Amino acid sequence: MKILTTLAERHYFLGLAALLNSVVAYGTHVDKVIVGYREALPDWLPPLRPSRHGQLFVLPGGLEVELVELNGSLHMVHEKPKWFLHVTEVLAPGASEYYFFDSDIVVNSRMDFYGEWVAEGVALCGDVNFVFHRHHPIRKKWAACARAHGREVVNELDDYYNSGFLGWTQETKQFIHDWNDAFAMLVPLSGDMNQFRVFDRTATVLSTNQDSLNLAAMITEVPISPIGPEAMGFIYGLRLMHHPIGPKPWTRRFVPEFLNGKPPREADLIFWEYINGQALRPVSDGKARSMQTLLKLLRFGGRFYESVA
Repeated sequence: MKILTTLAERHYFLGLAALLNSVVAYGTHVDKVIVGYREALPDWLPPLRPSRHGQLFVLPGGLEVELVELNGSLHMVHEKPKWFLHVTEVLAPGASEYYFFDSDIVVNSRMDFYGEWVAEGVALCGDVNFVFHRHHPIRKKWAACARAHGREVVNELDDYYNSGFLGWTQETKQFIHDWNDAFAMLVPLSGDMNQFRVFDRTATVLSTNQDSLNLAAMITEVPISPIGPEAMGFIYGLRLMHHPIGPKPWTRRFVPEFLNGKPPREADLIFWEYINGQALRPVSDGKARSMQTLLKLLRFGGRFYESVA
């Protein structure tokens, strides 16, 4: 069995809809989706029925989506390592492949490529700030922290990875344990874990979940298979997915922002193209079409902003 998992709360369920619609459009590949959620479920979901661990619904193509209430009070991003361990060891311990996508990501490539990718090692994507030299003073602090906890650096890395996507297998699931270990090492240096970030990059920890992912990549003994920031659409190249950094496509006020010199991003347009699809339809077709038209016009207009700048 192949598992896709994600986390969602409040308006991020809109992102979940676009994510699942894009997954189905690109061939699905996975056998089941497990969503860790908090707070109320949206009323536009298909009919729910009880499941072993929560509630579930089935998409028109037969893909089962199980909704499991998240037991944790940290900022949602910091729940990732513990959630992945729960998925791997409790919710789907016999799965052959596991994939996590942030619920604001839209897939942009055939899903079976991900199966080819994880066969080579733990699948990692470069962050927008990708270069992070092995002798960077902050990375050396992470290494010292690991040694203080009895772990040695196995991989000398010069890259920094984004925690919005991760792929692993039954054979490489030790990485999830390594991430949880690294997370525990950095928590005492992290400040308030109910916040996304507390300090800046001059501190040992900027974002606990993401820094600990990168520390895990340094200390793990299982193979890793990284692709650069192009994988998330941060730069041109092999755009496997679109991952909007900053304001989410469903929260932006596109016209006022355009008038302030901020035209829509490609990720904004892609989101609105996938908000309704074969799997889920959380908004009216008219709303989806009007947003697509608006964003195409504003993106066209944005070319003139760029040409005059």
